[in-house]
Amino acid sequence: MSTLTETPASPREASKPKAGRRLPIQGQQLALVVLIALLAGGFASQSPEFLSTGSIENLLRSASMYGIVGLGLTIVIISTGSLGGIDLSVGSMMALGGAIGAGLLGTAFSAANPVKLPAVVAVLIALVVTGVLGSISGLLIARLKLAPFAVTLGMMSVARGLTYLMIAWAIGSANTAGITFSDPLFDWFGLTNYGPIPAITVLFVVLAALIAFMLKATPFGRSLFVLGGNADNARLAGINVRRTIVIVFAISGLLAGLGGLILTGRLSSATPLAATGYELDVIMVAVIGGTSLAGGRGSILGTVLAAIMVSEINTGLDMMNVESFYQYLIKGTILVLAVVLDKVYQARSSRKLAAASA
Repeated sequence: MSTLTETPASPREASKPKAGRRLPIQGQQLALVVLIALLAGGFASQSPEFLSTGSIENLLRSASMYGIVGLGLTIVIISTGSLGGIDLSVGSMMALGGAIGAGLLGTAFSAANPVKLPAVVAVLIALVVTGVLGSISGLLIARLKLAPFAVTLGMMSVARGLTYLMIAWAIGSANTAGITFSDPLFDWFGLTNYGPIPAITVLFVVLAALIAFMLKATPFGRSLFVLGGNADNARLAGINVRRTIVIVFAISGLLAGLGGLILTGRLSSATPLAATGYELDVIMVAVIGGTSLAGGRGSILGTVLAAIMVSEINTGLDMMNVESFYQYLIKGTILVLAVVLDKVYQARSSRKLAAASA
């Protein structure tokens, strides 16, 4: 499932990665597995219920939610990292997706409920809206050459504002109480199990496998690595850079909306402040998983493992009753260290490639 690829040396080879130029990432993935095991042992020693069935189910649900959103961010950074590509709007997109899905059901308790749509239709509309907003971000970045940081920061506020408006419309008043409801499809998102495995974890694994296949085995997937490594090489290779940027941001928006539906299903409610601060967790999932902020390098397997690790940290710290401000401190430090290690890795890779071509 490894998808780590260096930028090809010439436009002629740009659309097809060379096996001889691939860099091993098994060591990084093995390190994540070891860290997951060590963290599990450490948290269990402080809080034995950490390894209980209920705790593990909760951990898998959280990992699946963060991981699904992290898959979208992973392909954004892989393909647009050289342009400063990032999507800071994912937390607000999650909130908006959940608010639209819950609001269009028309089953909110003691609320106005101006419409009542089938759950499948409400979910599809939510995904379309977040996907369209993501594509708008991509269009602004691709056509106007705006900084992804600035565009997605603005979209973060836009999506959060739309969340407030959607909830106020659905419940008939402007407050932060949100929409409380019940629906079988949302229960599937948040509560259903297949044996000991949450249903949403199965969905996460399927999506991860499909995206990993796309990155490794399709021309479009390989073009994302070329674009992320060097946009000029991508253009010379005949890759439609603008269209590709729009597509990856649309996918990020759509998967963020799906993550929001999962969160809403877990809580059976949608609030204007839902998923606040989740951007940090999702960025951690992508970066700790081995996706380079410089673009052109990343691994879906790494993203999956990092999602488990981040969820493990959140679950363990909550069970140990660690104050939220300490949790932010710990997670922020981990993210900074991951970025520093990525920078060191880039420098080492550049020196090796320079020495090999000398």
